[in-house]
Amino acid sequence: MDRRYGRIASAGPEVSRAPVSVKIEKRCHRAPGSVVRMSIPGVEPTVPPSGTGCVECDATGGWWVHLRRCTQCGHIGCCDNSPEQHGRKHAADTGHTVITSFEPGEDWFYDFSNDNFYESGPALAPPDSRPADQPVPGPQGRVPEDWRSKLNG
Repeated sequence: MDRRYGRIASAGPEVSRAPVSVKIEKRCHRAPGSVVRMSIPGVEPTVPPSGTGCVECDATGGWWVHLRRCTQCGHIGCCDNSPEQHGRKHAADTGHTVITSFEPGEDWFYDFSNDNFYESGPALAPPDSRPADQPVPGPQGRVPEDWRSKLNG
């Protein structure tokens, strides 16, 4: 059956049915050291990240759990488990809805506008993660002792 058109393939005359809506989820696996080039709307691969930490948390003396990178302008914001959720707020404020992880070893992408998750995506301008020696949560010296009680989730 051709799911795009709701047609059943057969040796005889083609039987047409009403169109069938099928959600196709693309999953792309990347071998270590390889580069997979694919297109995801809202990704500008030449824009470098804004820094090595959450822009707003750094400006206010805050802290984060994990970091997220806007794939359109390079803004680095904190994740949804972080107290301030600056990555999601940036997407809502700017309409830049596609993010990627800014954590070492992670290369997934996510689109807030349609809840699409991509296991990988196009190569972006370096660096592709926070410094490996930066602690999680971070940054060092600004994380409260009771940080676990302050998580969103």
